[in-house]
Formats: sequence, C-alpha cells, structure tokens
Amino acid sequence: MIQKKYFSIREVADLLKEPQSTLRFWEKEITLLRPSKSAGGTRRYTQKDIDLLRQIQYLINEQHLTLAGVNERLGKRGDDDASRIKVIETLKAVRKELMDIRHALNSVEAFQTEVIIDPTDDATEVEGKQID
Repeated sequence: MIQKKYFSIREVADLLKEPQSTLRFWEKEITLLRPSKSAGGTRRYTQKDIDLLRQIQYLINEQHLTLAGVNERLGKRGDDDASRIKVIETLKAVRKELMDIRHALNSVEAFQTEVIIDPTDDATEVEGKQID
C-alpha cells in the first residue's frame, strides 16, 4: 500500500477537526511546527508534522497549556508527550470497543429476560407457540 508523503492543509484540518486558520496560527506561534511549502507557497504537511499537530492539540485541549507553555513543553519533552498521546488514543479506542460490547451484552440480556422457560413443564410456551 502506498502512503502519501505530503498532505494539504485541508486534509490535515479535516483529520484533526480543526479549522485551517487554527493550523496556520499554530504554525506562526509554535517554533517546532514548520511544514514545508511548495514552489507556489502551498503548505505540505508530512506525517511527522501531523503527529506534532496532534501533540499540540493534546497539550492545548487536554493539558490546558497556553501556546507559550506548548512551546516550552515541546522543547523539553516532545517525544514523551507523543508516546502519551498514542497511549491515550489507544485507550479511547479500547474504551469505545468495550462500550459497544457492553451495549451488545445488555441487548442479549434484555432479550433473555423476555423468554422465560420453565424446565418443570412438559411443554413450554414461547410467544404463544407450543414447544415439545
């Protein structure tokens, strides 16, 4: 499978669910964020840029850091935050899976309580039908 080398600002904005203007603003304010530009001036984001943007997004939204705080944190321990973000994303995905399983089990349990079979009866009736 061929992976893209560069992504447009629109693709990255859609991926991160952030406005393009926010990405451009972060680019001005965050010293480590410097996507390359084509000869025509179009931003070209690499996967590494996208990973950095996810870190920035996490630090701002989850850790409630200012942009100055983000710059300081990224300068000190960006790799540590990147691995934390990956763990958090994995945990969120696992949580969603578990919630889906829980919902499915609750549905099965609700169905089972609707059908009650008395083992002492010679013939049991389920929804008006005789079972021998």
